[in-house]
Amino acid sequence: MPSLWNDPEHWRSRAEEARATADQMHDLDSKRVMLGIAEGYDELAARAEARKQSFAPADRAARRHL
Repeated sequence: MPSLWNDPEHWRSRAEEARATADQMHDLDSKRVMLGIAEGYDELAARAEARKQSFAPADRAARRHL
């Protein structure tokens, strides 16, 4: 089973859920916090994407020749 930690789509989905929750909030402070959580999930998605790219099969093959 693949790790969710390295799945950018998982984190993007979580960010989308957090934004949808924020849209339903009336308290501005709570809404700000929830949007901050969404931004954190976006950052995790970007990092997962970077890890995915850095461990692509072509990269691994090229690194063996260094």
